[in-house]
Amino acid sequence: MLRQLTLYAGVAALAISAATVAAAADKLVVTSHAVHQNVLTEGEGGNIVADWEKESGVEVEFLTFGVSEAQERAFREASLSEGTIDVSFILGRYGGPHIATLFTDLGELQAKDPIEDFDEISPGMRAAHTHKGKLIGIPFRHATHGLLYNEEILAEKGFDRPPETFDEVVEYARALTFTRDDGTKVHGMAITMDDPSAVMDWVRAYGGDFVTSDYEVVIDSPEAIRALTMLRDLAQEGVLPSDVTSHTTEDVITVMQQGRAAMTNQPFGRFKNYNDPEASQYPGAFKVRPIPMAEGVEGPHAAKTSVWAMTIPANAPNAELAWDFIQFVASKDNTVRAALNGNGPVRLSAYEDPRVQAIVPYAEAEAQALGNARIVVPGFENGAKAMDIFMEEVEAMMLGLKEPEAAAADIKARVEPLMPQS
Repeated sequence: MLRQLTLYAGVAALAISAATVAAAADKLVVTSHAVHQNVLTEGEGGNIVADWEKESGVEVEFLTFGVSEAQERAFREASLSEGTIDVSFILGRYGGPHIATLFTDLGELQAKDPIEDFDEISPGMRAAHTHKGKLIGIPFRHATHGLLYNEEILAEKGFDRPPETFDEVVEYARALTFTRDDGTKVHGMAITMDDPSAVMDWVRAYGGDFVTSDYEVVIDSPEAIRALTMLRDLAQEGVLPSDVTSHTTEDVITVMQQGRAAMTNQPFGRFKNYNDPEASQYPGAFKVRPIPMAEGVEGPHAAKTSVWAMTIPANAPNAELAWDFIQFVASKDNTVRAALNGNGPVRLSAYEDPRVQAIVPYAEAEAQALGNARIVVPGFENGAKAMDIFMEEVEAMMLGLKEPEAAAADIKARVEPLMPQS
């Protein structure tokens, strides 16, 4: 889809004041997923958008779509000679150098008229939306992985604390794999296999990676192969469910809620799903901590994160006003307010706010993970295809059809030609 876009290289000149633009404009048009509109308008934090509308005198119109559809609409609109969209929310994995010219360099605007305390947003999140030296997106929402575990099942097997190293994660997973008296099989670990995110947590725990920030494919490193080998071994031993290669996010949620798996690495927010008294057989038993590193490997762990960011298309009709909107939404207070409405706050200071701590029991742990979190792969045009290849080879390995070294070599051979060439 993206390669068919005709890239629009011009950057709108921002020569007039926000007040002047506000007087001339009667509407600010925003493309996003529905969740962004919801967390900006509904909940305990109040209607943030309404407050900006009152301050600016301009109405905000949201055009909401599914995840992939939101990206398609944003890129298509930004490629036109004349645009109608002022702000677009885009997801890091869909970005890359190929779309850099479609969007305004927000780093330049930040230098002239900065967002409050911008540096507290983690470098990894900013890097997810920085291409060809341009910061094209201001991070707004994240979903970062932690290690979730069922405290009751751990206690049942004699563990009075969570694992503190990744070696202990593996040790615990083996010990927590057993069959109950009623015949129910309990697995020590469950992971999602609908994309590479869960597997990459394991690879990074051993000091490896898949694609570096400068687009080098390093999945064949000894560290990465060590992680892949451990996953293969646990699958073959039955520590992971026998149907692990087909496990989706929903499958893992189900087995965790039913107590058929003791641990998983998923977004911190799953804490609520697993402790939901209406759906879980173990409400209150689930806890979460940052994913640890293996012994002898430097950390902290670079947990998988997904980052949505606010962009201004290069052809935005109201670019100055769009920056005013982004500044308002990205302020420290409004970051907290959006968090109270259910958003994943990108500022570490939000987790120190008593209002957030009151509704997010894992606030301290998530803040620890957030500072070093990174997306699965840096954005590039063929990113989705590269991740599909990764999963094909990993699944074959976990089924015993390939050795880890061979799977890693095949991933590298198939993915390297897809890397950006400049």
